[in-house]
Amino acid sequence: MNTASVAPCSPAPASGLVERTGELAVWERAVRRALNGAATTVVVRGRPGTGRSALLAAGAELARRAGLHVVTESARAPETGPWALFTDDVPTGPVAEAAGPVSDAAPRPGPVLRALTGGCDASLPLPPDAQRGRRYELSSRPLTDQAVGALLVRAYGREAADALLPAATAATGGNPAVLCPVLRRWPGTPPDPDAFAALADQVGRHHLRTVLAGSSPQASALVTASAVAAGHFSFRQVGELAGLTPPEGEQARTEPAVAGLLGSLVRPRVYDPLTAERLLALLDADRRRLLHERAVRLARREDFAPEVLGLLVSRISLDEPWVADALHAAGTAARRSGDDETAVVLLDRALDHATAARPPAKTLLELAKAQWARRPAAAERAFRRILLEAEVPDDSGAVLFAADMLTLCAGDDAAAALGAAAARAGTGAEGRTLRGLHALAVEASPTGSARVADLISPGAREAGDAPGFDAPRAAAGAWRHCLDGRRIGEARRLAGAVLIRAGRGGLLTPRLVASRVLAVTEDVAPARAESLRIAAEARRRGMPPVAGHALLDLAELALRTGEPERAGQWLAEATDEVPRRDWHPRTLARLTAVEVLVAVETGRTDLAESVLARPGRPPGRDEHGLGPAQLLFARGVLCLRTGRPSEARAYLRECGRMARALGCVNPAVLPWGSHLAVAEVACAAPDTAGRLVAESLAAARSWGAPGTVGAVHLWSGLALSGRAALVHIRTALRLLADMPPRRLYARAVAALASGPSDTGLPQQARRLLDEAVGRDRTFPLTAEVAARLTAPPDSNRSRLSPAQLRVALLAAKGWSNTAISRELSVGVRTVELHLTHTYRALGVNGRSDLPVALGHP
Repeated sequence: MNTASVAPCSPAPASGLVERTGELAVWERAVRRALNGAATTVVVRGRPGTGRSALLAAGAELARRAGLHVVTESARAPETGPWALFTDDVPTGPVAEAAGPVSDAAPRPGPVLRALTGGCDASLPLPPDAQRGRRYELSSRPLTDQAVGALLVRAYGREAADALLPAATAATGGNPAVLCPVLRRWPGTPPDPDAFAALADQVGRHHLRTVLAGSSPQASALVTASAVAAGHFSFRQVGELAGLTPPEGEQARTEPAVAGLLGSLVRPRVYDPLTAERLLALLDADRRRLLHERAVRLARREDFAPEVLGLLVSRISLDEPWVADALHAAGTAARRSGDDETAVVLLDRALDHATAARPPAKTLLELAKAQWARRPAAAERAFRRILLEAEVPDDSGAVLFAADMLTLCAGDDAAAALGAAAARAGTGAEGRTLRGLHALAVEASPTGSARVADLISPGAREAGDAPGFDAPRAAAGAWRHCLDGRRIGEARRLAGAVLIRAGRGGLLTPRLVASRVLAVTEDVAPARAESLRIAAEARRRGMPPVAGHALLDLAELALRTGEPERAGQWLAEATDEVPRRDWHPRTLARLTAVEVLVAVETGRTDLAESVLARPGRPPGRDEHGLGPAQLLFARGVLCLRTGRPSEARAYLRECGRMARALGCVNPAVLPWGSHLAVAEVACAAPDTAGRLVAESLAAARSWGAPGTVGAVHLWSGLALSGRAALVHIRTALRLLADMPPRRLYARAVAALASGPSDTGLPQQARRLLDEAVGRDRTFPLTAEVAARLTAPPDSNRSRLSPAQLRVALLAAKGWSNTAISRELSVGVRTVELHLTHTYRALGVNGRSDLPVALGHP
């Protein structure tokens, strides 16, 4: 029999048999076995409302179609022929309706097919007539998210279903007995998620009342007590909590409501937290409070573990000395199990119950760890409290951990807290480390206004300090060299020393900074290896934000080496590790900048625009720091790529102003000057562009990294024109030939290829273009140059702006620059600039070639 034809025969709701193909196939095997005369039992287990009755009804219909006489009571067995007995826990279920009346019959041999529903606990005994022959166990489980989505689409359409799905799955738990009535009660226009959740809660409570309505008071009390016990109490203890005698408890456990709502009865618990909350919500507030207080007293008498006591006492207000430690233990256990939201609630309450004048560092530290992955700003506040307010045991390690994470936050408040902690730490290894972290935080702070003396020497220490390598101070010194753009060898040496001597399992922020320094010094292999090590170590230690920072460093490094596709992969890993909404506000600007640059470099300027248009605007001009400066730079690059030079100039000027305020003049960190030169030329400001080119080249040469110098030469060549541009581009080719930034080299080759094209040497241009394509087949400028080599003359006009075309057409007629200036009411200098850009765009040498290039008669 085709199982697909069975579902429509059932009187159950349409959703009752969603995702039930496998169960229907089992029914077919069971019915065939019964028809062959073999005694067969089918037990449908599951939670109330998950479709047990629908599955039983489907089996009854299959049995009836096969020729079996289906009854719902043994007393109604037929006189002749094989028969099947189907019984449901729900007396008004679909089976009763489907079976129909039959005449009474005298007792006769048992049914060939015995089918019944049961709860989740397989240890409960079955009726005697269900213990014969082969037995099949079917599990009626909640609907998956996919099935819930399918029902929502059927009710409201695809778009509304996508918006409702999270609320529907959370509020119904995939329970068809809750979901289907909600869909029936709210037809047509879909509700908003909050209204859907409220209606689902109402329906869920009504469903529980219905399930418990036919049960004894003892069974209801046992189920309610199990909702409080949550699997922490034995069956005996749950019975005592419910106020039942042992015989009453044993009798209650066999009732259908108990069997359906509870899992194993060894340590009873309601099958999911949502149902447990709804069960407790059926009680009035006083009864609920008394039940929780009784549970706490029983748990203390039975000497339960502190974390269990903490979970129990969190449901009531109790002011006793032991409560704070119990809540702390429960919060710590929740955090280690991955339930950070519950951990935050428990640890917050533990702080409220703390009796000491100063908050305990152990609780603040656990709270910060629980908040760190999803609430970074709140975690930062907890770390600051550890340094400034908490009572910290000498051997706890809490201070250094908090200081390390605060340094990663890199804010002015973090730097101030580190400074205060360093001032009161005195001498010794901890004091030296705190002073080094303070120095590192100051270097990375948004304002960068204060500088710490003697950052350069990692061995420098104050009188009385214990000897040893000062990794944070060394990392701070290396980063200061990077920002200043001087002493690249010393920056490389200090960063290498941090990676070699800082060791694993200790401070992570100095190693992250050192890895970033090596990226700026163009030591690609060690920078990549250290970032990978930090990401792996942070994952092992349960520190997602640190792993996210390391992966973001890898994405930036891939951009530096001309691998934007690989950068996109690292970026995706970083946002998988920490969702974008959970990044610290001071890091979000840097993350957004990398996202934009990856999209631009892979030719997805539309994606870059959508990144910037996301809700929750990233930091902009009114904020400070290297991250916002990077974001301004990325915006400028995007505007240059999309032909908006005036907007690019505004963003890049502000980027330069912010970078200079931070003391960052190194184009290896932020190459805003050379890009701004391109924008200034496009905005008819060649003198400003020339000054920017000279400044950028001087800064790049002072730093001395060949990739940085080559990149500045390339952008200088793109900004300038004529022989000076060719000199810069050829220098860039020489410097970038053996460097990792493959796309920069390809860009330089393509730019040089356009030079021979401009001078009427297409064969040389084609050779250079082939080399560029060989270096990087996806670089968009190669296609642009190839199109220029093969474009017909009459297509050249489309390359010019309207203003340029007006000037060029008059020049092609032989008009002088002065005459053109008068005719168009513009300055002579503007005419000259328009003609310069026109020559470059059309690939011609001068005015005499314009008639042919423009197709002018």
